[in-house]
Amino acid sequence: MRRKEIVLIKETRQKEFVNRIMNTISPHLILKPSDKVAIKIDLSGSKEIYANTHYETVESLIFYLKDHFNISDISVMEGSDGAFYAGKTTWEIFYKFRYKEVELNGAKLINLDDLPHDQEMEVDTIGGVRQIHFAKWEADYLISVVPPKTHHIFPATLSIPNIIGFVKQEDRALLLGAHSSELKKFNFSNTDRYIQLIDNAGKNLSRLLSRVAPSMALIDGLYGMEGRGPVKGSPVFHGFAIASEDLVLADALTAFVMGFEVDQVSYISYAFQQGLGNNRWQNIIGVDPCHVKFPYRPHPLFAKQKLWKDIILDKKRGGDANRPYKPYNQYNGQHKPGRFNEPERDPAAERSNTPQNGNEHQEKN
Repeated sequence: MRRKEIVLIKETRQKEFVNRIMNTISPHLILKPSDKVAIKIDLSGSKEIYANTHYETVESLIFYLKDHFNISDISVMEGSDGAFYAGKTTWEIFYKFRYKEVELNGAKLINLDDLPHDQEMEVDTIGGVRQIHFAKWEADYLISVVPPKTHHIFPATLSIPNIIGFVKQEDRALLLGAHSSELKKFNFSNTDRYIQLIDNAGKNLSRLLSRVAPSMALIDGLYGMEGRGPVKGSPVFHGFAIASEDLVLADALTAFVMGFEVDQVSYISYAFQQGLGNNRWQNIIGVDPCHVKFPYRPHPLFAKQKLWKDIILDKKRGGDANRPYKPYNQYNGQHKPGRFNEPERDPAAERSNTPQNGNEHQEKN
């Protein structure tokens, strides 16, 4: 079996980091000019720019695939949660965040909500086993491109949860472990039910990953989101990128550089248990993760999220704890990540990329 490498770089320049990460990982990729390539983005915010995959990242990736691999058949796709919960369509969110422009660059724009959701899968929910429906898109190579964010169910949401966009809109809550009506009135203070929700969501995502398996993860960590993610959190100027054809490994390393213990993220643990990837890294191409690590302010529910590992995962392991997590709070190198209200941030880089408040996107259609 071919070894799947993982690359980690530090980069604070929007126009440079896609070329840098792709130049480093491309010798380890098997891509042909005849391949149909699909780029799955994350547009979970209807107006919150930091909740979404940055358009500039996707545009740069399209150019790279064309120029370096001579690939001409490229699609950019999403079924937007942000659109669904805001009473809008994914097309409206595409236009709001400039994604209509990818067609000017020779790529196709695919609204996953318009595809037939003719695939079925059983999922575990608080109310019992249910069926969900999801779509498939025929592609030779599928790339999941996401920003790193905190979440109200998982400590971090990364490239694997991004596949939820393939699921029928009405079924997405079921994938996260409960019916939408149950989630609306869910009592997150009930620890037992909340832990069960986390467990269900982790199992379900790993099952979907076995059915809809992206070929590569690209974590766009120029900016991340902390606190009340995955939509209402605060932006973090982080300045890193991770790429790997092993999505489990990519998400595990990203969770680590965000300051979380890998074994606290249920979908990473279950995907590893199912043999869908590795959750430990040995030979990283690029920089030392400790030089990039920047602990994100977790979601307010994080104290309960951490209990999933102790109550569920360690119990399944027969009570054997894994190697201890050692917090890292020192930074080496020239760039120190920072929040927008901290003096350590890079103001020039922030001004050149996005507005400081991060609450609205001002692009005109």
